[in-house]
Formats: sequence, structure tokens, C-alpha cells
Amino acid sequence: MQAQKISRNFPIPAPSNPMSSLSGSQFEVPEPSEPINLAARREIELLRKAQQGDRASYGELVVAYQDRLYNAVLRLVGDFDEARELTQEAFTRGLMKLESFRGDASPYTWLFRIAVNLAISHLRKVQRHRVFSLDAPPRNGNGRQHDGDDQASSLADRVSRDGTSGKAAAAMPPDDLERKELHGQVLTALGRLDAEYRAVLVMRDIEGFDYQQMADVLGLPLGTLKSRLFRARLALRDELRAYLSADRRPR
Repeated sequence: MQAQKISRNFPIPAPSNPMSSLSGSQFEVPEPSEPINLAARREIELLRKAQQGDRASYGELVVAYQDRLYNAVLRLVGDFDEARELTQEAFTRGLMKLESFRGDASPYTWLFRIAVNLAISHLRKVQRHRVFSLDAPPRNGNGRQHDGDDQASSLADRVSRDGTSGKAAAAMPPDDLERKELHGQVLTALGRLDAEYRAVLVMRDIEGFDYQQMADVLGLPLGTLKSRLFRARLALRDELRAYLSADRRPR
């Protein structure tokens, strides 16, 4: 599947444009709280300026986040064009909801919450599973491939570490070619999972959110979040069982 190219900067509509609300969704939750590092402080300053009407500052955040957010949404919905549209809508809704940003989370986490709400709602609406293309590597906001940077590598690494034992562990891919094959299999399996499982795996093993951030974003008690993540990893390993148990050693 070829990705449709998108502009370097997502279009930023005028603040007066009406926006549809996320109200009514069970995923509409209070803003998460997290430690703020120095880089995030500068991004918070940009967002504060945007709250005061500085459109260029919000544009800087769009440029900084668009590739990462696009690829995260792509992992959730499994379709390039839909990921592009949902990412654009997330930035648009962020602009319309600037006054709701309080500064106790990074701007990226704040925008990610909007994006994941949109993605989960979309997946529930279409009511179908997605199978990710094995020959379509991650792309950036312009539709270009990342040079050797597979965003699913951490998820594949976890599957390699935690999901194998015995014969399967001995048969794990030893070289780059087979490692890419594993990454493709992981993405395809990810696309077969329910939206809620897919979301926690993307958030934890690809985006690197901590448990409390994830619980805040999804509006779940911490224990429920950890339980869902555990079940999601089991479900992913079940989807990969045949691949991981196969003997792929040269004959």
C-alpha cells in the first residue's frame, strides 16, 4: 500500500472554525499528569503562546510532532490515508481546545490523548480489524519512509524477549533480514487485535508512555490498565504463536 503524501505542515484552521466535540466518549478523560523535562518546558511555552493567539507557535508544535503522532495513529488504524486524516483532525481539535491545556503534561501527551480518542472511536465505528501491510515500512508526515528507523522495533524486541522460550527462543531471527520479517509479523498481528489492546501496546511498547500516563490518557484505574496491557501482550503472542514456534533455521 502506498502512502498518500501530505504537506510538511498540517493545515491549521482559523480558531473561529467550529469543531465537533469528543464529549460523550468514555475515553474523554481529564488531562494526564507527568514529569516535565526541559525540552517539554519549551514546548509548553510554545503552547502557552498559542493560547495567547500566536498561530506560529502552534505551527512549530505541529512540525515537531506530526511525524511521531502520524506513525502512532498509523499503528492504531492500519491505513495510511485514515491515519493522515485522523492526525490532521487531532491537531485541529488541539487548536480548538487550547484553553483546556493546563501545563501539567507535555503538549505531546495532551495531543496524543486527543489522537488516541479519535483513533479508538474511529475503529469502533468502522467495526473491522486491520491487517498491516508486510511490505509497507513506517513513513513520516510527508509519506517518506524512515531510514532504518522501524517504529515497531521495541514491540518486536519485547515479543522476542518475553514471548518465547525453548525451541522458539532458539529460533529467533538472527540477522537483519529475519528481524525485519519479525517486525512485519508483529505489525500484522497488531492489526488483528481489538482497538483497546492495540492502543495500550502502541502507547507502552512503541510510544514509551509510563503506566500512569497511559491510565490518565485512557481514563482507567492503574490496576485495570496494567491488566489490559498484560492481556494485550498475551493476545499478541497468541497471534504470533505459529510464527514464533516455527523452525526458521537454514536447512
